[in-house]
Amino acid sequence: MISKPILVPLALLLVVGFFTSTVNSNAFAAADPFNNKVKIITDSKYKNDCDEYDTGTNNAVCLDLDTTTTESINIDGKNNKVTSDIHVNQFQKCDESNSGNNDAICTNSSENFLDSIDVSGNNNNINYDINTKQTNDCDDTRDGNNNVVCENKLKSQVNSLSLNGDNTPVDLDINTKQSNDCDNKTNNDNNLNCMNLQHRIETP
Repeated sequence: MISKPILVPLALLLVVGFFTSTVNSNAFAAADPFNNKVKIITDSKYKNDCDEYDTGTNNAVCLDLDTTTTESINIDGKNNKVTSDIHVNQFQKCDESNSGNNDAICTNSSENFLDSIDVSGNNNNINYDINTKQTNDCDDTRDGNNNVVCENKLKSQVNSLSLNGDNTPVDLDINTKQSNDCDNKTNNDNNLNCMNLQHRIETP
């Protein structure tokens, strides 16, 4: 049994957004003589469109948070394969288009937690596929201030897996979509408060 810890932090700070992606995991050396393979893939895309198009001040806060954490992966055997494929797509459009201030607060938050995986045996194939899409469309298109609060918050937890035996496939698919569409097309302020909160617990 061969294992080693890997910590890969990534942080990017922009004027209107804060993106973070962190992976904590155990992976197996490329020279593993027992032909066990562990692959953790994270693919994240973010886009914030939070503009002030006319007179007024742009005080918008647009925040994207994306965190993935994996616990230990331990394999005792031959020809086992563990794959985690995680895709996160976050988009926000929180504009103010006329004579008012843009005070919008728009947030997308995605947290993925993968508990430990323990495999004892040969020729097992474990695959986790997690897909998350979060969208905020919260504009004020006429006169008035855009005071909208739009939030998507998701926590996805995969419980621990302990597998003993040979030739066993384990496939887990988690697909989540969260969307807020809270526009104001009148001359009044946009004071809407829109929120999606979800906590998913999956057992493979």
